[in-house]
Amino acid sequence: MSHNEDIEYTENLSVHRNQPHHENQEHYDDSDTTHVPFIADDRLHRSVQKEDVTDKGYAWFILIISCIVYIIVPGSVKSFGVLYTELLDYYDGGAGNTAGIPGVLLFLYFGLAPVSNYLGEKYTYRVVIGIGSCLVLIGQTASAFVPKLEFLYITYGIITGMGYGLIFGPCSTILSFYFDKKRGLATGIMASCSGIGNMCFPYMYKYLIENYGLPGTILIAGAVYFHVCPVSMFLRQPIYVTRQIVERQARQKETQKCGALKRIFRFDLFKNSKFSVYITAICLQATNTTSNKVILPGYIRGLGFGIETITLAVSLYGASELVGRILLGWFADKNVVSRITIFMICSFICDITAFCMPHLPYKPAVIAYAVVIGAFSGSIWGLNQVIIIDCVGLKHLSPAFGLLSMSIGIIICISKPIAGLLEDATGSWTSSFYFVGILSALAVVLCLLERPISHIWCCHRIVADDIIDVSRDIVDKSIPVAYKFNG
Repeated sequence: MSHNEDIEYTENLSVHRNQPHHENQEHYDDSDTTHVPFIADDRLHRSVQKEDVTDKGYAWFILIISCIVYIIVPGSVKSFGVLYTELLDYYDGGAGNTAGIPGVLLFLYFGLAPVSNYLGEKYTYRVVIGIGSCLVLIGQTASAFVPKLEFLYITYGIITGMGYGLIFGPCSTILSFYFDKKRGLATGIMASCSGIGNMCFPYMYKYLIENYGLPGTILIAGAVYFHVCPVSMFLRQPIYVTRQIVERQARQKETQKCGALKRIFRFDLFKNSKFSVYITAICLQATNTTSNKVILPGYIRGLGFGIETITLAVSLYGASELVGRILLGWFADKNVVSRITIFMICSFICDITAFCMPHLPYKPAVIAYAVVIGAFSGSIWGLNQVIIIDCVGLKHLSPAFGLLSMSIGIIICISKPIAGLLEDATGSWTSSFYFVGILSALAVVLCLLERPISHIWCCHRIVADDIIDVSRDIVDKSIPVAYKFNG
């Protein structure tokens, strides 16, 4: 579609916002502004007029696209454990130093989410994801030719990590704008698809390593990852996001720069004690999940079981995660118990198994551990978005998810090398297992203390639409709606 047609669409949408909203349509009253994205077409215009496009029609096609991206991107990240053991042998750089590479990658993978979500709203999600896939290709290609381990921090850690970061945020949040009643199931299905990648990529890595060596494996894998680019071209900008952007632009054009910065980093969301407590708990449990991607392959390697067992364990991790995320998403939508209760149960199981694992140096035990961690620790990721929406509402999802991802990236960047350094210092992975077990235990304790913490929080409990506007689909109405800074 031509640029003139985009302008005409924007004008039509500006007129449309003055018409009465659908009874379920939320009114967005943020003061921040940004540009109108160039994402118009006739179909989208008709969808805007119909307004109700959730849970049906093109929403399911968006789910399919998101699933494909999740198979490739999170799936490849989770399968890094196979490459990790090969990097240990190829460069002989030590467990801690080698573990720093995925630490940097994951920091950018999660940490760029606030920026990538903002850019996705401004320039469309398809453009941002396409650029990210190009960076992944460049980083992977360069990584295949580096002579020393330290260069991988730049090529694999920074360049590839930036590419992943531009992909992860928009791909993760776009789905929630297309689903309402079936949001938990949809996000669970999408998140579970990373398990498909987690099942397939280890065997792909094993085959490529045996036939082309480590450099050839990284080079070919980069070409596989680049398939995200053509797939992302089918993404359509959510109508909900488009309407918000047009309304913000029409309201306060003169404060555009300040509003854009505020939209990227909504630190005022931390005034909501519930959001702050849960985001901390999620970060702690996420560290357990990601650290196990290094600890488990390294532990199996230390036991002398070989790459076949490593590949099997990593693959079974993905398989159990695939099933677990779908079931947890479906169960969360049933509202039998609260989503945070599901989160606590899964974290507690991860805590117990982490403390037991060092005392079970047997092949069946490590395989069982991979299945349990995938089914419970990995499956929790499918609940992150719905927990956030329960805390802050749908219209604050993008900045809230960005803050969550950025927090996860920071703590993983610090903690993931610690897991490897503990092995270097002690000569055993035992202390590393205890480390991730303690993180899961802290996550459970924080969730249990959420209500007492709310009472001593530096906020007082009132409904504050300018801070938090909880969306209409929140089920747990007994939880305080919002918190506003006292004074």
